[in-house]
Parts: sequence; C-alpha cells; structure tokens
Amino acid sequence: MKIVSLLLIPLALSFCGAADASEISVCNLSYRPKTNETAFAAVGSSLKIADETCTNHYLIIPFDTVSNAITIPQGEYRALQIDAEEVLFSTDNGAGQKVKSCSVCDPIDYLVIRKQTPKTLCVKSALKVNSCAVDDSISYVVTKKSHTTEGLCAPSLVYFGRDGNTLKFAVNDCSTISKPTLSYDLSFGDEIRFLDEQIKIIKADNKGIFYSRMEPPVLKVNDLLTKEQLDQELNQKQNTKTVQSDDKITSAQNETRAPQNEVTNTQGSEQIQNSVQ
Repeated sequence: MKIVSLLLIPLALSFCGAADASEISVCNLSYRPKTNETAFAAVGSSLKIADETCTNHYLIIPFDTVSNAITIPQGEYRALQIDAEEVLFSTDNGAGQKVKSCSVCDPIDYLVIRKQTPKTLCVKSALKVNSCAVDDSISYVVTKKSHTTEGLCAPSLVYFGRDGNTLKFAVNDCSTISKPTLSYDLSFGDEIRFLDEQIKIIKADNKGIFYSRMEPPVLKVNDLLTKEQLDQELNQKQNTKTVQSDDKITSAQNETRAPQNEVTNTQGSEQIQNSVQ
C-alpha cells in the first residue's frame, strides 16, 4: 500500500462540484416480472417483487493517505448529507475500513468538502471540530455511482393454490402476509385485478401459477366514471354473458346430438350382424 503525507506531497485534484440536495441520493424502483413478461410463481410466493437502483455521490480516494494524525484508507466514501455550505461523506470506504484518528484524538464522524473551497478535503470530529488539509494536497474525485438491490418486497398477491375453477390468494403488504381468503373465479375470465395491478392467468395448478403482468388498467382505484365509460363497461359485460350463453347452447346441442349418433351406430351394427347371419 502507498502511504502519502498530505502536508508534504501535493497531488492532482479532480472535483465535479458539490451536489444539489435533490441529487445527492436518487432511488428508483423497478418490478419483476415486467409488463407483458410471462413468469412462474410457486405456491406461497408473491406475484411481484421489486429491484431498487440508487444513484449517489461518492468521494473516491485513490490510495491510502495519511495527514498528521488522520489516516484515510483507499476507497469510495458515500455522500450522506448536504447543506448550503458543505457536503458530508461517510468515513467507511465501502470495504469495512474507516477513517481513523490517533488513539488520543477525537473520532472522525465525516469527511467534508466545503463548497467555498472544493479543492480542500476536511474532516469533522465527534466534537464537531473541523480540520482541513493543505489546499490541493489530496487526490480525490467526486462522482456518481449506481447500486441495485434486488428482490425487495412489493405489495402483491401471493398464490395459494386452486380449488376447481377458483384461484386462492393471500395479500403481502410487506409487513404481513394475510390468510389466503382472496379468491378469483376463472369462469368470469382469465384476467384478474388487484388494486391497480392487472394479471393474465395462463395456467394454475397445485404447484404454482404461470401468469403475466398486464398494462395498468385505464380505470384506477376510486376513479369516477363518465356515462360513456359506464355504458362501455356494461356493454362489455353483456357481450361476455352472450358469449358464455352461446358456449352453453353449443355444448348442449353437442350433448343432444350424441345419443342420435349412438342410435345410428347401433342400427348400423344390427344391419351388419343381420348381413353376417
């Protein structure tokens, strides 16, 4: 490891400027499966999970440095706080090593960059005492980096099996999982809805469920309907009932025809037997 005395050896500096408060840490959630992706969930598992990607500012120290009683390990120090005067960075380099002071000195709480003197690295002790190195005596870079945490909880349905034409679900609100008291009857269609989430059921059995997340519904929770929207919704329901009725009529007709075929076949068999005799 390379040790450098900050007060003796001036080093090059690259600094991107202090971050705005709104930019110091920005996190975004994405969900799996994505919209229109087909997925499988085993019995007892959630139908949706979240991944969180956070972008933060980091103070990059390229190698181990020592300034009098302060030792700063090489590494990446995440920005923690910002105000009108300064940016405070963690004393942890991301690998478990921390900025240290001498055994009889105050512990170091933060690495600090002041907006008025962005080429000077300072430290803030537990007693709120600021100490700064000589200007331009430390090589460092402030940059943005992203980190993704996968598999986080998202409010979702939890599949709990099938009973005939009925699918059973529980609700995971990320604090508790309810009992499997929520059910959907597939005779009303293979598309189900939970809050503002629409799901198309592809296959469901005692092992799990194959499904896809659909586009968000047009009508959100507690939306007020116009007369045109209400008429359209009622027409869709009427069309669905008509299709179901037609299916039942067709099925009944097929069942009615089956005995006639059996009679015809029976008569044919008798004729063949008579011919043989």
